Amino acid sequence: MTHFRSEPEPPVGITPVEHTGSAPTREAPAPPTGHAPVNDQRRAQLLLASVMDRIGTNRCHKVILAIVVFGAFFDVIEQNTVGIVGPFLKEQWGVSSTGIGFLASATFGSMYVGAALAGWLSDLKGRKTMFNFNLALYSLGALVCALAPNFEVLVAGRVIVGLGLGGEFVVGLTLLAEMTSTQFRGTAISLLQVGAGGLGNPAAYLFGWVTVGMVGPHLPQFLGGPDAGWRWVFVLLCLPALLVLYTRRHMPETPRYLVSKARTADANRSLSVLASGRMNPRGLVVTDYLPDGLRLTEEKARWTEILKGRLGRNSAVLGSCTAALFGAQFVLLTFWPTILVDRGYPVATSLAFTMIIFTGAVTGTLFATFLNTRCRRRPTIAVAAALSCASALAFPFLANGATAILVLGFLFEFFSWWANCSISTWCPELYPTRVRAFGIGVISNLGMIGGALLPPVAGVLLGSMGSTALLSLVAVMCAVVLVAVPFGPETFGRSLEELHDEN
Repeated sequence: MTHFRSEPEPPVGITPVEHTGSAPTREAPAPPTGHAPVNDQRRAQLLLASVMDRIGTNRCHKVILAIVVFGAFFDVIEQNTVGIVGPFLKEQWGVSSTGIGFLASATFGSMYVGAALAGWLSDLKGRKTMFNFNLALYSLGALVCALAPNFEVLVAGRVIVGLGLGGEFVVGLTLLAEMTSTQFRGTAISLLQVGAGGLGNPAAYLFGWVTVGMVGPHLPQFLGGPDAGWRWVFVLLCLPALLVLYTRRHMPETPRYLVSKARTADANRSLSVLASGRMNPRGLVVTDYLPDGLRLTEEKARWTEILKGRLGRNSAVLGSCTAALFGAQFVLLTFWPTILVDRGYPVATSLAFTMIIFTGAVTGTLFATFLNTRCRRRPTIAVAAALSCASALAFPFLANGATAILVLGFLFEFFSWWANCSISTWCPELYPTRVRAFGIGVISNLGMIGGALLPPVAGVLLGSMGSTALLSLVAVMCAVVLVAVPFGPETFGRSLEELHDEN
């Protein structure tokens, strides 16, 4: 890992020029060794890839990564808040179980819309712009929920929250992929998964237990009293979002997006900020990594691209993998306690076992982070999917006794989150810059649709045929991933510009 000061050594073949009022115009330099002569648009992309890889990873990249992961972590906690506050809404407002379910549906339904819209607008207006907007929207929704005088306003607040949540992960994934070097890209995206699903889901219930279980009953009247404990769940979740929003003011736009919009001067400034190692460096010297002599044109985003030709095949592979794997994970997220109760364990014991099983998600994402920097995408995903399938099939026959249940359950979560994390790393690599965020948004929605449709089917199987049928369904979904992966391209070790000839 190489660190640079505010004026880093330029990549081979690039002679930067400092801004001293107006930058000189000159002939664009040749692309890096190994590339045939191409037009200025493609030349700028290849030069940009060389610059990004030469800058490497420094403090600025790590701060940006921390901000994105921090936001995603609290987003996942927010997704679980309906389950946390549901019992209090029933007690204080008389909300039925159906009403609680509707509240959850309002959140996740608006997340579908938010993911697609955020991806589309991010390709139009910029990654940083939509990243900030999503967080501001989420914070506004959380505040509405905290102050809601009735159930109808609470539903409206959850819709606003869902719009922000749906876009947050999509734009964050795109931003990290475009802001990092080829070598660090897999690690950065994998760590996003560690902070989000890996740590966020177990942390959500710990947060709820502390807020409404431990502190809530003892709240003084000037803070609303014990009956306001559930409102503080939303208030506290709003505060970290506002902190991240403040920090994001200084985050640069991704150079890759700026080049795709023919904004050479802004791209040079963004690259200079990244190379300085600080998000808000004083006395920044802007360096012409990309000469003004390059004749660039704005790349127009055609949303139908992701459904045609090579990108259409990539979308089919990613969509089937994501929908199948998310569906399998949501099935067991929903039914692990029920399966354990059916095996004769008390409810409290089943919940404790489930929490232990889900530690596999954290370790699985950490393991994937290690592999994604060192191993090719397709074999990594295929092995994880095969092991997920095997562990799901083994559970009904070998999970006899507490130790076997915990080990096999842990292994499934470990392998499936390993696969999930690796697919998330693969996803932004399969789309060009002009439609990358929109493509990720569509794939994210397919995953959420799989997560919404499969649990009801699994519930019918569990009720009529038992846990063996349910776990067989989970194994089939993991096998779908195994079959689909070979049809996608290998992307490991290649820059985003090498993967897509965008002209």
